Amino acid sequence: MSTTDGVFFIPEMSTDQRVRVFRRKFGDMEEFDGMEVDAYIVITERYVVVFDTLLCPEDASAMVQMVKDQLSGRQLLVVNSHADWDHCWGNSYFTSGRAAPIIAHEYCLTRMLSDEARQELLDFQQRHTIFQNVALAPPTMTFKQRFTIVGGDLSIELIPAPGHHPDHIAVWIPELSLLLAFDAIEKPLPILENAEAVPSMFATLERLLALQPKRVLCSHGKSTSVALVEENLAYFREIERRSHELLQRHHPTNEELEHASEIIHYSYDEVIAGAKEPFDRTFYVGAHDANVLFLLQWLMRKRGDA
Repeated sequence: MSTTDGVFFIPEMSTDQRVRVFRRKFGDMEEFDGMEVDAYIVITERYVVVFDTLLCPEDASAMVQMVKDQLSGRQLLVVNSHADWDHCWGNSYFTSGRAAPIIAHEYCLTRMLSDEARQELLDFQQRHTIFQNVALAPPTMTFKQRFTIVGGDLSIELIPAPGHHPDHIAVWIPELSLLLAFDAIEKPLPILENAEAVPSMFATLERLLALQPKRVLCSHGKSTSVALVEENLAYFREIERRSHELLQRHHPTNEELEHASEIIHYSYDEVIAGAKEPFDRTFYVGAHDANVLFLLQWLMRKRGDA
């Protein structure tokens, strides 16, 4: 399979022709078997805006080719939701002769210039041929608090949405009541960066709900439902509730914390009960256990127990 064979246009995910949804399947990467990531292109009167560039420059090229008829008379812009590899490693397509502004949170620039980012790319290139043409191409324009793209018919508001990562942003398009949440929400469950990110994640989910969106798109989960934001917040609140109950009667040892979801009696199977879609069980079991651990650590530090 060529590196572009895994990118698909998904028209049923959008009710407005100005918003195009693309999906990258990870079928040629055994360790991520069954996983997918979505990216978006929003077409306004003035701009064609690419939101996330997927896994490699070939992925970005595939998306742009599918909207090439919209490029005439419009400036091309690129926005990175955050610096995770499955969201920004296609950036280098938009350099040299195809250069376009790449906009992101200022900490996204820091992450992409780090030694950790370079080492991660080297590791992935040694394991997977799909990344052979990837070169780290950091943002060329950054912001900290808010950034608005005035597109003529549509206003595109870039807003900080930390919790998954400190550089993570969301996108609000008020004329469409559309929220692009990227990895701030996820199905079957969202993913915290660490214990320090817990209050940021709560604040982000509450802020996204306060926008009162009519449709919400996320990077992983094939969902357009506002209910997913509510479900993600309820998921974290349930972990918090059960963790409080545990800490009122017991101080967990380090060994017990290695199996955090077990000691609060909140299994992955209970989290996804009723779900009909298949998920990468190994990945999300680990993510759930990490989420519980981070919530417990945060609560223990608040109590002065850690």
